[in-house]
Amino acid sequence: MSPNRITAAIAMMLLLFHAGQSAAAAQADANASGEVIFIYLVPSDHSVSKTYSKKIEFSARHFQSWLRQKMNGKTFRMSKPAVLTVRSDKPAKWFSSTERHTGYNAFYRNTLEELMRLSVAKLNDPKARYMVYVDADHACGQSGAGGSGLAVVSANDLRGLSGEKIVPACVKANAAEVAGRCRWIGGMGHELLHTLGLIHPDRSPACQTAQCRSEALMMHGYMTYPKAVLLDEDSLILNRSPFVARDQRTERLLDCNIP
Repeated sequence: MSPNRITAAIAMMLLLFHAGQSAAAAQADANASGEVIFIYLVPSDHSVSKTYSKKIEFSARHFQSWLRQKMNGKTFRMSKPAVLTVRSDKPAKWFSSTERHTGYNAFYRNTLEELMRLSVAKLNDPKARYMVYVDADHACGQSGAGGSGLAVVSANDLRGLSGEKIVPACVKANAAEVAGRCRWIGGMGHELLHTLGLIHPDRSPACQTAQCRSEALMMHGYMTYPKAVLLDEDSLILNRSPFVARDQRTERLLDCNIP
């Protein structure tokens, strides 16, 4: 075969390869059928706040846009309506009670059981991922958490998004209990990405420096969001998720600290 024919054959092979890659990517987007459902869970002794619902939606759309930029046009899909308000017949103190569960994840497990009792969410739902805001405070030694398709955060997240004063869970506030809407959107994003399969990269060879751990969203970068970093290994996992798809919208990322 002549050199010109060899060159042409190689060019054709490369063309077919890239076409196949593009087709595979398009098929992956087409197969992305899941959505993220944001839930505002209101205890029986609290009133529904329109402000909280609006701030949850703002937070969701802000992080959706941030992720779209980091993922070159791909992000998670949101349900319609964007925020599902759910009333519980349990008072706020019930969610942090230790009668049924104890330890760090008691608030999470109590909330999960209530959501399942109300038939509004479940773990590892093949059709949905859940980001749950509970208008109740977790106790000292407890925390919100994300994983197995469902994330739960507590009342300080609602206060933080709404510009209200943060209430420390313990006698002394910890480093994460700070004001600033951006920090609370970043915290939500951190927990939401846990539901999509991401983990803390503290054992990753790619994130062994103090700088990486302070910047990576899945470490402490939620504190400096939207300047947080999404690691390449995180992007690889998200690209395989059925809850992440290409999004043609290109709206500008708003300043998350502007009311």
